[in-house]
Amino acid sequence: MKRYISTLCTMLVCVLLVTSCLKDEDTNTQYYNDTAIASFKLATVNRYLHTTSSTGTDSVYKVTLSDPVVFTIDQQQCKIYNTDSLPSDVDLNHILATITSKYSGTVVINYPATDGLDSLLYYSSSDSIDFEKLKDLRVYAQDGSGYRSYEVKVNVHKAQTNKMIWEQKTAADLPTDSKKAMWEQIAATAGMKQFIGYGTVESYAYSNDGKLMVTRDNGETWAADELDEDASWLPTENIAFVSWPYTTNDSTDYQLLAGSSNKSDNACMVWRKVAEYSKNSIPSKWVLIPLVDQGKYYLPKMENLNLVRFNGAVLAIGNDKTIYVSRDQGITWKTSSKYTLPEGLGTNNLSATTDDNGYLWLVGKDTGEVWRGLIIE
Repeated sequence: MKRYISTLCTMLVCVLLVTSCLKDEDTNTQYYNDTAIASFKLATVNRYLHTTSSTGTDSVYKVTLSDPVVFTIDQQQCKIYNTDSLPSDVDLNHILATITSKYSGTVVINYPATDGLDSLLYYSSSDSIDFEKLKDLRVYAQDGSGYRSYEVKVNVHKAQTNKMIWEQKTAADLPTDSKKAMWEQIAATAGMKQFIGYGTVESYAYSNDGKLMVTRDNGETWAADELDEDASWLPTENIAFVSWPYTTNDSTDYQLLAGSSNKSDNACMVWRKVAEYSKNSIPSKWVLIPLVDQGKYYLPKMENLNLVRFNGAVLAIGNDKTIYVSRDQGITWKTSSKYTLPEGLGTNNLSATTDDNGYLWLVGKDTGEVWRGLIIE
C-alpha cells in the first residue's frame, strides 16, 4: 500500500511541474527578429479617360481598376515590381495597396522629407500611397531589432494608352492575305462580276446581273443567297465586307456587307448575316439593317470604304478622314477620340486590313505608304 501511495505522490508532483511549465509558456511572449514583405498588390487604381461626345465636347471620366497586374517580390535584392505595365493614364499619386508581412512585421511608408531626412508613416490599407514620391517601403521586425527596405517600382506604359498608336512601315512588312487572292481568282473563273469576301465556310460575290451569290463548296457551285429585303437595297458601289467568329455561338460567323446605293443620299446600306456552319445547320439569310434603327448614327456614304474587325469593334474607314466605330455589330456607327488616323498620313485613298497580332494596317493606294497601328488599353 505504501508503494502505491509513493507512486501516486510522484505522479502528482510531475503533473504540477508540467502545469507550471505550461503556465510559464502562456505568460511569455516571443518576439521575432526576422521579417519580410510577404505579399503586395494594388487594391484600387484610378484611370482618367478622355472622351468626345457626339456634339464634339471633350470630357473626362474615371475608371477604377482592382488588382490590375501581378507584382513580383525579389527577396534577395529587396525589390518589388510589375512586369506587365499599367496604362499610362493611371493616377500613381493615389493608390490603395494591400501589403502583408512575415511574422507580423510593421510595414512603414518612407517619403523623402523636405529637409532631406526620411519621413516615415505607418502603412494602412485604407490610406492611399503616392508611388511617384515613395522612397522605399520598410518592414520592421517584431522585436524592434531592425528592418528591411524594399525598392518599389510601379511600371506604366510609356506610350499613351486608350488611343491609336501609329508607326510607319514598309510594303515588305505588310501581312499577306493569300486566301483572298485565291478567292478572287476562283470568283473570276466562275464568271462573277466582283468578289465580295469570305468567311469560314461561305464566300460571296456579285454576279453580272447584280445578284449576291454564295458558295459553300469552295467555289464549285454558286447560288443566289437569300435576302430579307429586295435586292435593289444591296450596295452597288464602294462595297466592303467583314467576317469574324461569332463568340456567342459555336461554328458561326458574323458578317457585314456595306456600301453605297441610290436608296439614300447620305447613308450606306448595311446588311448583316449570322452564318452557321455546324452539321445540320440551316442556311441563314442576309438581313438589311433599317436606317430607322441607326437613327442619326448611320454609316455615311464614302469612297474607298473598308470594314475591319479590330479591338472588339468594327471600324469603317474611307476617304473622309474619319474612322467610324460600331460596337453593336453594325447597327450604329460613331466617331471616337480613341480611334484616329495617323497624323502624317498623306492620302485618303486607303485600303485597310488587320493581322493575327492585333494590328491595324493602312496602305495608301496612290502613295504606297504603309502604317501599322494598335491600341494599348
